[in-house]
Amino acid sequence: MTASTPNDTSQQALDDDLFSLAPRHPDSRLEADWLFLYNKLPPDQWFSADYAYKTSGWLKVHTNIRKRQRILTQISEAYISGDFDWAEYRSQILKRINMHVLKLHQHHGVEDEGFFPEFVSMYPKLAPAFEILGYDHEYLNDLLDKLQIQNDMLARSEVEDKALARELHETLVKVTDLLQQHLTDEEDLVIPILGLRQG
Repeated sequence: MTASTPNDTSQQALDDDLFSLAPRHPDSRLEADWLFLYNKLPPDQWFSADYAYKTSGWLKVHTNIRKRQRILTQISEAYISGDFDWAEYRSQILKRINMHVLKLHQHHGVEDEGFFPEFVSMYPKLAPAFEILGYDHEYLNDLLDKLQIQNDMLARSEVEDKALARELHETLVKVTDLLQQHLTDEEDLVIPILGLRQG
């Protein structure tokens, strides 16, 4: 048996790292110690026959959230770029924002009051991770409240108000950026819990 040199050791560490699982979001706030379930049930198995019946519902909700957010941003961009006039912009975005804000508040309420405490009781080690998600909800709720106020102003603005449209767009961009991070971090925590739990 030959002794390994420092170079051999460092090369082995690099090789091992190539096969280690990492969160899907490049800026994930999830620590390695919180990914013990993610390592047991990585994303390439989330839709497999063994797990999809337990994981697909949550993932579908998140898919719909992303879709609604993307459509709202596209409508806003279309107005700013001149593809929509004021009347078309308002007709396309007003009801969609109302529905999106309502559904997101409902979704967060169910998570904060039900699912997240249940998951923490199952895995106390993950409490700090769910605390991060809870703080996200607080920040997101503030942004959604701002978005709702801007949308209410838009509903009353029969005369074109480009400044309001730009402010609303800036809020949409902030919501998009937060959702991109939050939903991915949440999935990396929650989907393995759902897939691996009994029942």
